[in-house]
This record gives sequence, C-alpha cells and structure tokens, in this order.
Amino acid sequence: MTQFLGRQDCIESLRKDLVDLQGAILDVFSRTGPVRFSSWKFPDKLSCNLDMVALLDQYDFVDGEDAFNQHSHIVLLELVIDR
Repeated sequence: MTQFLGRQDCIESLRKDLVDLQGAILDVFSRTGPVRFSSWKFPDKLSCNLDMVALLDQYDFVDGEDAFNQHSHIVLLELVIDR
C-alpha cells in the first residue's frame, strides 16, 4: 500500500472526496444549524469552524516533493475521518 502514498491521483481523489463530504455537511447544516463538536484532527477547534478551502490549498500535490506529498496524503485521509 505504501506505493500509493503521495501519488497525485490519490491526493486528487481525496480532495474530491473532501469537497463532496463538505457539500453534504453544508447541506445538513442548512437545515439543522452547525453541529458544535471538537475536530478530531484539530481538537482545539470546532469541526464546523474548519476552513476547508485553506486546508485544501495547503495540502495539495506538489510535483517533485515526495515527502510533502506523503504528508499531504495522510493529512487528507485524516480530514476525511474528521468530516
């Protein structure tokens, strides 16, 4: 499985999944209001207050940066869990 860690297609897929999840969350929030629970990934913040656009900008694929791409891959997986 480690051969997939940090690959561009995997990172792009995770980013699309996070966008889809965030859209579903915002749809629910529009009917119920925000759910105020601590973020799993960032326990010092409420999950409803995470700036997903900024996080997706920060953790994107960078050509030639294998260590950073592996880190981004893991962070994006953790954000899927957090959502």
